[in-house]
Amino acid sequence: MGSNHPEHGTKPRSTKHHKQQIHRVVRKQPPRPAVSDRHNIYITSKTDFKAQQRRCEELINSGVHEIFLHCMGFSVTRGLNIALRLVQNSEGALSYAINTSTVQLVDELHPLCDAEDITFRQRNNSALHIKISNNSLFDIVVPQPSQSQTQAQSLGQFRGKAKVRQ
Repeated sequence: MGSNHPEHGTKPRSTKHHKQQIHRVVRKQPPRPAVSDRHNIYITSKTDFKAQQRRCEELINSGVHEIFLHCMGFSVTRGLNIALRLVQNSEGALSYAINTSTVQLVDELHPLCDAEDITFRQRNNSALHIKISNNSLFDIVVPQPSQSQTQAQSLGQFRGKAKVRQ
């Protein structure tokens, strides 16, 4: 049981000595558009799941035709779960489309000793962009009749049809 054979799924130990960590890694925020838009929601693993779902539902119920969920790395499954729950709870009123991408992230490497300068490291991370849209073809808007239309109706004048009195 104590052996580290490759056939058991473990990596064989190396005889080389590992270098001591000489940098502290500071992960920078991923790039976002300068202008924040209500329709773009960034899913994170730090925010409560129910709060993120409620925010999406409130946006959709406010009359927005489409929203975009953006998630990356560890929060991809959370974004998928939110999208699927929204579509399932809508009873067919919503649909979704998923796009994948790769986002370049920048890390700062701060040296533990003062002799060196801060260096930067670039890495890639998987991202998911989910478009959730309303399936209705048109909004039902009840127009308010203008004053001239109400007067014409009260006088019995209709467009295209003449009212015959007997």
